[in-house]
Amino acid sequence: MVPHRKIAKPRIVHADHGRRRWYLALLLFPAIVVVASWYAYEYGRTGTLLNSMAAGSTVTVLERQVEGLQQQVKALESERVKLREEIAVLERASQIDREAVRAAGEEIKSVQEGQLKMEEELVFLRGIISDRVDKKSLRIRDFRLRPTESQHLFQYSFTVSQVLGDKKGVKGDLFITVAGEQEGKKASLELPALTKEKSNSLKVDLKHFQKFEGLLQLPEGFVASKMTIDIKPDKKKQPRLSETFKWLVEE
Repeated sequence: MVPHRKIAKPRIVHADHGRRRWYLALLLFPAIVVVASWYAYEYGRTGTLLNSMAAGSTVTVLERQVEGLQQQVKALESERVKLREEIAVLERASQIDREAVRAAGEEIKSVQEGQLKMEEELVFLRGIISDRVDKKSLRIRDFRLRPTESQHLFQYSFTVSQVLGDKKGVKGDLFITVAGEQEGKKASLELPALTKEKSNSLKVDLKHFQKFEGLLQLPEGFVASKMTIDIKPDKKKQPRLSETFKWLVEE
């Protein structure tokens, strides 16, 4: 037996009902968009406002920090200017001290040189008025030989003096002779071979004393040992003077 199957009663569906839903959705969509946009705007505005407030607070803090740093910079600039002024004062004081020390040293040196010169003059004057010396005789004092920049060129200096009691002056000629060795042999050179002037003698014209100084050029290979000074007065009654000195060059 075939079972009896219940047949469902057919349902009538109206096509307008589906269309109404689509129409309703289309009508509500703009409103939904507007509401969503309003919420999005409010959310963005609120976030922006909050961000602006936070940024403003941060800017304020930074501005305060910058102001503090600017004040520190001004203070440091003022301190630097002050230190520069103090350094300038100290440098000036130091320079003044150095100049004072240098001036004092030069003054002391000048006084010492003046004192030495006075002592030399005193010794010289005592020598020319000494009673132990013949009043009519001449003397040669302060004989010196000094080196120059040239190896074979030497500077000489000496003073010829006469006693103060003798009112008569002395005029005449002074001859210089340098003795030594040339290539192992004894040799002597006179003034014309030792000077550029090629003069035979130096002129003497003194009443109390006369200083002589000049340069002597020794030839290559000549080794000097002594130097002789001869003075020949014009007047025969006046004694002739001859003195020999060792060739000792000051260092």
